Amino acid sequence: MDSGPNPAERNEASQKQQPEKNAHEAQDQRRQEAEERLERRQIRQEEREDREQVRQEERKEREQVRREEREDRKREREKARGEDESSP
Repeated sequence: MDSGPNPAERNEASQKQQPEKNAHEAQDQRRQEAEERLERRQIRQEEREDREQVRQEERKEREQVRREEREDRKREREKARGEDESSP
C-alpha cells in the first residue's frame, strides 16, 4: 500500500517550496509597507490642506475685522466733522 511520498521526498518538496514562500511573503510585506506609506502620505496631505484652510479662514476674519475697524473710524471722522461744522 502506497501512502504517498516518503518523509525524505516530502522534506525535499518542502525545501523547494520554501524560497517561493519566502519570496511571496517578502512581496506581501513590501506591498503592505507601500500601502502604509501611501496612507501616511495621504493623511499628511489632508492635514496640510486642513491647516491651510484654517489659515485662509483666519486671514479672511482678520481682513473683515480690519475692514470693519476702518469703516468705524471713517464714520467717527465723518461724525466729528459734522459736529465741528454745526457748532457755532
